[in-house]
Amino acid sequence: MSRLDNFISYLLGNDKQKYEEVNIDSEVLDEIMEISKESYPNEFVALLQGKIKDSVLHIDGLIFLPGETSSEGAVMKIFMLPPMSGSIGSVHSHPGYSNQPSQVDYHFFAKNGLFHMIIAEPYNVENIASYNSFGERTNFNKV
Repeated sequence: MSRLDNFISYLLGNDKQKYEEVNIDSEVLDEIMEISKESYPNEFVALLQGKIKDSVLHIDGLIFLPGETSSEGAVMKIFMLPPMSGSIGSVHSHPGYSNQPSQVDYHFFAKNGLFHMIIAEPYNVENIASYNSFGERTNFNKV
């Protein structure tokens, strides 16, 4: 990255949005799995709460917004998100065994945060896929 790119990134605040590692509290993962099971056959959706420090994105909570869910999808009223909420991405469940994003998911990822998760049946850690805002697969660590 050139000096100009670094300077523009600094001015826009994007320099604070870079991470090399993702750590998720085990309690958050347990809550995601439990809510996914309870919501079945409907999808569940929430925002991920966290922050970046020293190139590590640490997810430590969930944010729930009003919306609607069904077995076909889930919608949140993003406009109701309070400023400075710490939202850094999203998580939602898929009824069935695919944790691959749909075209709607890719569109949502691009506009709503840095890190996204999809959990599929049987709703355990092994069936959680994570993605960056470009829809590329990423990894996370349970802490």
